[in-house]
Amino acid sequence: MNTPTDRVPRFRAVDAETSGSLRHFYDVEARLLDAYDYPNWLPLLEDEFVYRVPVTVTRDDPSLEPNFPGAYLVDESRDSLASLWARRFEPDHIDFAWGEVPLHRIRRFVTNVVAQPGERDGEYVVESNVLISVVHQSHPAVIAPAGRRDLVRRRPDGWGLVQRTTAFDESTIRLPHLRMVI
Repeated sequence: MNTPTDRVPRFRAVDAETSGSLRHFYDVEARLLDAYDYPNWLPLLEDEFVYRVPVTVTRDDPSLEPNFPGAYLVDESRDSLASLWARRFEPDHIDFAWGEVPLHRIRRFVTNVVAQPGERDGEYVVESNVLISVVHQSHPAVIAPAGRRDLVRRRPDGWGLVQRTTAFDESTIRLPHLRMVI
């Protein structure tokens, strides 16, 4: 019989320096995304970066995965994020991005950052909790809790994101849109 403690993943500890460096990386990344600073955020992504948001489902059996296998609300690459998502905020395009004007005020609260070594040397699997708050115009804030699982790679200049999977806790997403990196 599965108990809640059976489902808690066992982590191999990383040293305090790596843990602190990753925590700082996530704090900086959240600030860049909150400020719509895509020119400085995109270089944090590795060329093969993949960003996915799976479809969350509510299941009666707690032993089953809470996400529908192979179904994604968002499935993007580094290139599509750069050419389709980030370009909306460039001065030549913002006037035509009517869904973004005025900009949504977004804050990402990243907590419970836990890292463990990945399969390759210099790579780490990092799991974290995220609470995203979105305010558009004078509407009340929409709050969405989620969990993230990232693969990050150590670089000479810091860290690079290889992949990110963000799983919402709710099966009904109330965010105004999903064209934001959580």
